[in-house]
Amino acid sequence: MVAKKPQSKRIKAAHRYKIIKRVKEHHRKEKKLAKKNPKSNRTKKDPGIPNSWPFKEELLNEIEQAKQEAEAEKQKIKLARQEEKAKLKLKQQKEKEKVKQHHLRQAKKKAAE
Repeated sequence: MVAKKPQSKRIKAAHRYKIIKRVKEHHRKEKKLAKKNPKSNRTKKDPGIPNSWPFKEELLNEIEQAKQEAEAEKQKIKLARQEEKAKLKLKQQKEKEKVKQHHLRQAKKKAAE
């Protein structure tokens, strides 16, 4: 059997313009709906702690301390990761050096023969 030829991508201009018109209309409707409901995509701001809150200073201090602890933990993890990376790099360099030495020995043996 003879293989079928692929269908042409050509379409009538009227059909192409009709598609463009529908897409444009769809986008217009989407924008209109988004304008009608602006709160759906906005995030509310954190109002913070009111001044009349009892023990406000203590609460602020606790929050600050928690932030500092989180930052310290982050730094600790970062340092550990850097050390691990340095060890791995050193190990790879040693492996490369071993391979070079091996190749040199092989070359010397062949030259001696």
